Amino acid sequence: MKSTIIDFLNEKEKALVSFKSFKKNDVLFRENELCSSIGIVLKGRIDIASYSFEGNELIYNSLSAGEIFGNNLIFSTTPKYKGDVIAKEDADIAFINANNLLYLLQSNKSFLKDYLKIQSDFGKKLNYQIKLLSYESAYERFEYYMFSNEGHIEYKTITALANDLHLKRETLSRLLSDLEKRRLIRRLNKHIYLLDN
Repeated sequence: MKSTIIDFLNEKEKALVSFKSFKKNDVLFRENELCSSIGIVLKGRIDIASYSFEGNELIYNSLSAGEIFGNNLIFSTTPKYKGDVIAKEDADIAFINANNLLYLLQSNKSFLKDYLKIQSDFGKKLNYQIKLLSYESAYERFEYYMFSNEGHIEYKTITALANDLHLKRETLSRLLSDLEKRRLIRRLNKHIYLLDN
């Protein structure tokens, strides 16, 4: 199992954590539900998603083992989930409520340092997402994504890559075909390489 912030806790401190398992497609929390604890993904994948008036799913965040959710809500003035929290695979989650989190942050320096690192990384990820979304054209967005990944990306599916880019799958497929025809990229076994021209 991937190491997580929980690994910094001793046995006594782990008694302050609750552990729950979820099946694929279980809804952990609904949009606008009060966030009273942070969740640490121990296994599986969690998506935080909302739905447009047309019924299209808008994925705000996709989390895998070692990542945390609720950490930017729990102490905010409006601690409500901005979307549904859904298990996209069977998942094990550790929950720490606000009071226990404050205690652990004050009493365990290693836990505090790792928590602050996670918060900082989340801030960087958020800034990256904002910049990515600031590009309106699919080409500019893809170009920024490629340069951010040093000219090489590996993807599971075109749909997953389209979600990362906040583009429709059809739009991304057309774009990739066009870039390949123009010899600007090369696709090989779920890898995309930016070509030097």
